[in-house]
Amino acid sequence: MPGSEASRPDTATSPGSPGTGTSPAMPDSPAERLAYSVDEAARLTGLSRDLLYDQMGRGKLPYVKIGRRRLITRQHLEQFLGVAS
Repeated sequence: MPGSEASRPDTATSPGSPGTGTSPAMPDSPAERLAYSVDEAARLTGLSRDLLYDQMGRGKLPYVKIGRRRLITRQHLEQFLGVAS
C-alpha cells in the first residue's frame, strides 16, 4: 500500500532490534552498563568532570585504567554516591 509506514522495510522492526526491548545482548539504558567514561559518569550523576577527576586523584573514587582511558565501574560509582544496590 503506497504511503503505508508498515510496508516500508527500512521502518519495520524486527525481534531484537533497538526499541523492542527484546535484545538481551545490550543494556537498554546507560544506567545498566558495567562501566562509564568520566564524561558519562558526570552526565549520569550531575556532577562535574573536574570533581570526578579530583576524587579519583584523591583515591576516593576508584577507577579502572585501560590504556589512557579511565573507566568508573557502576559498582564504584554507586559506592561513591552511597547508593544502596
